[in-house]
Amino acid sequence: MDKIDKSNLPSAFMATFYTDVFRSLVEWECSMLDAGRRQQVLMDLGIDVASSRVSKTDKREESLISLASSSLNRSPLQATLVVGELLGLKPEYCFRTFPVGANARPPLSPRISSVAKKIPKQLFVKDSPYTLADEDYIHDFAGAIEQAVCCYRHGSKEFFLVAGRTDFEGRPVLRIGATPASAWLYSRTRMADDREAPVLLCLDMRVAMHFRKMAREAKVFERVGVIVSGCFGGAEAFDALHYKDLAGHPVVIVPGSTREKLKGAEEWAKRCAKEGAARVSIYPWPVIAPSMPVLDASCPHGPWQKELWGRAVYLDRVELPSKLAQDVCYQSIATADYRGWMASVGLVSVPTEEVRESKGTIPFLRLGDIQGEEPGGTHVLTLDILITSRYTTLIWGCSNAGKSWVAIQLALAMAGGFNAFGLPAMAPRRICYLDGEVGKEDFKARCDQLLQDNPDAQVLVNQNLSIVPQSGLNILDGGCSREVIELLRQAKADVLVIDNLLSLAPSAAKSNADGLFNFVRQVEQAGIAVIIVHHSGKDGTNFKGSADLASLSQNVIRLDGREQLASLEDKSPQLEKICQADGPVVRMTVAKCKAAPQLERKSCTYHLPVGSGWRHIEGSLADVGQSPMSEGLSSEPRAVEPPVVPTRDVDMDSLSPDEEKVFSALKEKKRSRSELETRTGLKADKLGGILRNLSDREIIIREGRGKSTYYRCA
Repeated sequence: MDKIDKSNLPSAFMATFYTDVFRSLVEWECSMLDAGRRQQVLMDLGIDVASSRVSKTDKREESLISLASSSLNRSPLQATLVVGELLGLKPEYCFRTFPVGANARPPLSPRISSVAKKIPKQLFVKDSPYTLADEDYIHDFAGAIEQAVCCYRHGSKEFFLVAGRTDFEGRPVLRIGATPASAWLYSRTRMADDREAPVLLCLDMRVAMHFRKMAREAKVFERVGVIVSGCFGGAEAFDALHYKDLAGHPVVIVPGSTREKLKGAEEWAKRCAKEGAARVSIYPWPVIAPSMPVLDASCPHGPWQKELWGRAVYLDRVELPSKLAQDVCYQSIATADYRGWMASVGLVSVPTEEVRESKGTIPFLRLGDIQGEEPGGTHVLTLDILITSRYTTLIWGCSNAGKSWVAIQLALAMAGGFNAFGLPAMAPRRICYLDGEVGKEDFKARCDQLLQDNPDAQVLVNQNLSIVPQSGLNILDGGCSREVIELLRQAKADVLVIDNLLSLAPSAAKSNADGLFNFVRQVEQAGIAVIIVHHSGKDGTNFKGSADLASLSQNVIRLDGREQLASLEDKSPQLEKICQADGPVVRMTVAKCKAAPQLERKSCTYHLPVGSGWRHIEGSLADVGQSPMSEGLSSEPRAVEPPVVPTRDVDMDSLSPDEEKVFSALKEKKRSRSELETRTGLKADKLGGILRNLSDREIIIREGRGKSTYYRCA
């Protein structure tokens, strides 16, 4: 007892705070001793029990540790270690991990009695109460609890301890510090049951604990088949961890958010592959648990930190854990490409010749995951669901079919957060538009025209829409490709529009699409959705070039323009009339749609009068019950209702601009509220107030009930 071998102590324990934690733990164990066991400890310390004034309830004033310090003439740290050893506790068992089997424990009953009894609910560290805030359990293959990882928290401060299964006073219990903390993977029994399930290996203990709690509550494994795992000690358990449980599984490493931990993910990936993982990739963006510190504007940081933290995922803001697990798998980077990615964001310096082009990984998706909802749920179709980093959208058509008009309208709607072609954009997104077709002056003129129906979105569009004007780019050229991807990262783009393939990627447009596959894959790995605009072949029945373009794309939309529509024999009278008018006429037909397969073969037709916005003619791309034009889901043509002529005169000067917009829409035809939202571009709450005001003034009339409610002019 005269000498402490500090070489066996974990580095964390040598910090003052952690010595206080261990002292608090030893004092808590002392408080749990019965009178006989307490007397035995005092005797082992050489203290005369009969003359001692110490009692079990006086521990805060004169604890066993302070008595040991006085009796043995040792420092509080030495006395803590001595008393801990008498109680069977060691600091290294609390704060660090050991290789599996380093210390074989005696065989115990599979049942654990009084699990909570030997895990303190609260520890006083320097008189500050740290409460047990979270626990995570590791089970053995008999179903018994092997370990409990415990998180203690006081305000924003926290620490972790591990309780192992041991024998205490003749009964098996979980006890902190009494047995080596063998480095097991969380959910290792589930890994054994499902040998091919993807495993997310979180290397930060806080992320692992919080993500796993979310995964259990949301039944992530049952819904998407992904196992969220980690280990006590996190990244520091590298040498001790038992990796064999990962054999046969696809593994995604989720590293910590510091520079060194991001760089260290490579070694973890190599070790997992060496131990038999089916394939290994690394999720590059920070995942932040609620208790983790977050960089803010006052923190000095380099470009790499700005890039990474701009795409950070905050677990306390995640609404769909199953979607997050799926996105982490999909957006992860193959180990072979990870160093090149680190170089691209400035984490490491790599010679140009060593930076390999990303070949990506192939994600395993299930139909239920693509739907993104429970069976029988109501699916609300939005632009945000159709156009995501998981989906590439191909829009193709003949010359003069209105391809650029449609693409620009989609870009404006997503940038401004308003509706386009009956589909709402739920929130503004950052859009990068590569223009190889229109030219900057014409592009601005088109935007000005298309924004007439949504003038309030002008500010958001100016903030969120970035245009690379017609410049002879070839995005498949190695240097140009890297420059474009770097520009996208700097702009923190959410969506990339390529208009069009013939101008910006001529080789992919004419024959081999392999280069385009690689480019799109790198863009998607950066969390960016892709829209590709492309031309049709000579006969107009299919797009130009390789049929693999359809395989690359999850959404394929065909556009037919005036020339194609005018040649139809069974067109409706309204369509025949519109084909004679000025301005583009476009029919959009969904040939392929992974997000909403029920839309395949559906179509809608719009007219863009000169100097005005789009006017709906027939058909719809939105879901029944959610559609601004829900009666038009059928691909069969239907006639547009004749305009509704007001039966009373209305003083237009008495109407505000927004009221006039609503009134003008109702003059054309009676409309539902959702139709008015699309037609006017007004938000739901603002539109509701206008409708009530106009109804009160008897300018419009509300008819019907529930989903059958519609409005018309008085």
